[in-house]
Amino acid sequence: MRTNEEPQRKWKVTGGDDAIESELASFINMIGLDRIAPGRYSLILVLHLFGGWKSGFQEPGKIIREIEALEAGVSTGLKAPIQNRHPPLKGLWHKHYLQDGLPSLAKNIQLALKKYGMPYFEQKICEAEEAGEVRFMTAEDLMAVANDVVHGNLGRRREDEAMTGEWLLFAKHEGENYYLAVTTHDSSAHPQIRQQIDTICCHEFPFLIKLLAEA
Repeated sequence: MRTNEEPQRKWKVTGGDDAIESELASFINMIGLDRIAPGRYSLILVLHLFGGWKSGFQEPGKIIREIEALEAGVSTGLKAPIQNRHPPLKGLWHKHYLQDGLPSLAKNIQLALKKYGMPYFEQKICEAEEAGEVRFMTAEDLMAVANDVVHGNLGRRREDEAMTGEWLLFAKHEGENYYLAVTTHDSSAHPQIRQQIDTICCHEFPFLIKLLAEA
């Protein structure tokens, strides 16, 4: 990883509003982008992270954690990076990050329940059948079942590196990752994010022009 005392950003906030520029600079410093990926993150990504943070909609640390993991080549329990196969994002890569809020948690619990079932409950049934007894679930058993369905299954999903979420978009160039934007996995949003990448990111990182044209 390249390191430098001075930021290597490909952009600068202009327009005379020093307060906004200062706040963005403080935000970038707070989340550590210049330390993690110096010169390899776009203005779009910064604005997405900043907007999520200011609105309280998305904790940027969850996305930064995935960037750090990609830089280190380690897993966070979420799905592994995948290269997009279909336009308009073909040629780029995406890494899942866990968005804030109950819908994301509920989605992962639902998928985990479908795959793993209720192991603790099934174990109790097997024990009763082997003993040839009719047994009733106690309040403690029900709590254990609920805990296994939620925490146990989420743990299994992390071990399988199957946790799902929304997308962190990035490009690969000369052995390094360039972090461009965050978006939803919903394909209806992809034309708009591609337009933003064409308009802004291709000027920041000219190699994207050829990469996206070839894709």
